[in-house]
Amino acid sequence: MAELENSFFEVKIEDLLKKHSRDGRLQDYLSLLTLENEKTNLVSRETSASDLKRLLAESLVPFEKLELESVNNYLDIGSGGGLPAIPIIITINPAQSILIERRNKKASALRRISFELKIKPAIVQQTFEEIEFDHTFDLITVRLVRLSTAILNKISVILSHLAVFIYYGAFQSDKCPPQLSYTIYSYATGDDSPAKAFTIFTKTGK
Repeated sequence: MAELENSFFEVKIEDLLKKHSRDGRLQDYLSLLTLENEKTNLVSRETSASDLKRLLAESLVPFEKLELESVNNYLDIGSGGGLPAIPIIITINPAQSILIERRNKKASALRRISFELKIKPAIVQQTFEEIEFDHTFDLITVRLVRLSTAILNKISVILSHLAVFIYYGAFQSDKCPPQLSYTIYSYATGDDSPAKAFTIFTKTGK
């Protein structure tokens, strides 16, 4: 049975980036994303450099509330320009990663960015609903994809027991699969940006 709690906290963008920017690759990713965005609309071209930095940091905010010793199989659904997937791969270093991006131009940009960063995720050009998975995942993320009941039900099947699914938004539904519990977190970054939220689902049932 799903349980719902609410929690609010504050985080400083610069502190978060400093915490995770040990080898400079997060900044490298920002530079590559900016260059690729000039060719392919990965994020809005009206997005400023400071906004991109904030989006990168927001990709890592949920991990302020998670303690993951290691991640073997990571899946990101609707990867777009690589937020949150690329920052997560850089900082957490999963053993295997799959990025799902059905649009050819965005998938190609992801491959170029990954090559330059020397990371090797599998980039799959299909919709999530079309894919048949032969194993489960211990971390799944979704950002800027509508979390329909069908998508959430499929995630609940391919998520490993006691594993984590991060939805970058506030989950608003009374149709959560019974094997999942979840917590909604709200946070502020201390700048002029409005408060935002993310939801952490944990698979507690089978």
